[in-house]
Amino acid sequence: MTSWLEDQLRDALTADAEQIRPETLRPAEPVAPRTIVRKRRFALAVPFAAALAVVVIGTVAAVVAGTAGTTPAGPATSTLAGPRFLLIAGNDGVTVHDARTGKVTSRLGLPPTPQGSFREPGGYLLAGAGDGATFYVAQSVQSRETQVSSTRFYRARIDDQGKQAELVRDVIPEVTGTAASSLAVTSDGTRLAYSLDGKVCGQGKTLRFCPGAQLTVVDLPTGTTRRWTTNAAEQIESLSWTADRRTLGLVVKTEARILDTTAPGTALAAGQVIAAGTEVTTSTISPDGRSMLIGHTRPPHYTIDEYSVPDGRKIRTLVDRSHDGDSMARWNLIRYDATGRHLLLGGNFEPLSRVDDGRITPLIGPGTPQPLGSRPEIQAAW
Repeated sequence: MTSWLEDQLRDALTADAEQIRPETLRPAEPVAPRTIVRKRRFALAVPFAAALAVVVIGTVAAVVAGTAGTTPAGPATSTLAGPRFLLIAGNDGVTVHDARTGKVTSRLGLPPTPQGSFREPGGYLLAGAGDGATFYVAQSVQSRETQVSSTRFYRARIDDQGKQAELVRDVIPEVTGTAASSLAVTSDGTRLAYSLDGKVCGQGKTLRFCPGAQLTVVDLPTGTTRRWTTNAAEQIESLSWTADRRTLGLVVKTEARILDTTAPGTALAAGQVIAAGTEVTTSTISPDGRSMLIGHTRPPHYTIDEYSVPDGRKIRTLVDRSHDGDSMARWNLIRYDATGRHLLLGGNFEPLSRVDDGRITPLIGPGTPQPLGSRPEIQAAW
């Protein structure tokens, strides 16, 4: 990764460093390792209004490239460059937001959600070309009678007023079987990648995936497809493309991997592991393919680290936050724009925020806590 992001985050998170005194901090107690479960919760497909509050990030202890501080307010929104608009999914549909302020500008005219069950929010997955104008939406809904999921795919284009200019249904054929778990499109909009959950078979000692999670890449101009599978994983998540449309970043079995989609073979095991031996919650590969940002959870800390793709070595820790409580805090969204100069960040205890020119600007607050204290994952793209 180029040094701009390190400089941005360092500047953004040092503004209030003087407010944090040594006597207010205590060392983290050792915590036994535990498995991270990242499956989104299923809900009945009954639409309801979801309110999102724009909030300012509260004071938290943070370490960015060795500098402690807090997250300040972002720059004047009129000065922000990068994508103008982003999509956010909710149980009641998909909304278009001003990417500078987080304010809603319109709503996509998607058809009503079919009866059934889905993962929150709304069974939706979102992917953007990184320009704030071209987006893909997938929605998976499981039939209560057959327990089979159907996934439909849409393309949306947003005009310069933040309104829907185009919505195309079934840009690829409907997919049936298991639910989709991740979605990504290349910056030129020609290649679409999506993953499907593995299917559980057998009981007791014979319990297995048959097959495991599947990854599909579709060449949109020609409609040709290519598939990869894994027999040992339930989900493939955090799909992201390099600018050359060749390499995919992904997370499988809490491992960050990269896959050369032009190389022979159909097994995901052939992909290169980045940050081996660590539990990963989310990741994204840089457009130039030289580095990867990876979200880790090391209770009570949750971090974003940068790794070199060629050799897998850790370059630096970009963000280190801490959270006390029964619920595990984690990053679940890291996305570059098409240029690689702007980032979207989100976590279950973090607002959806953007990173520009040395500032982090909070856009949308984290979701309302569930009865057991957990918070829903945010689905957003630009």
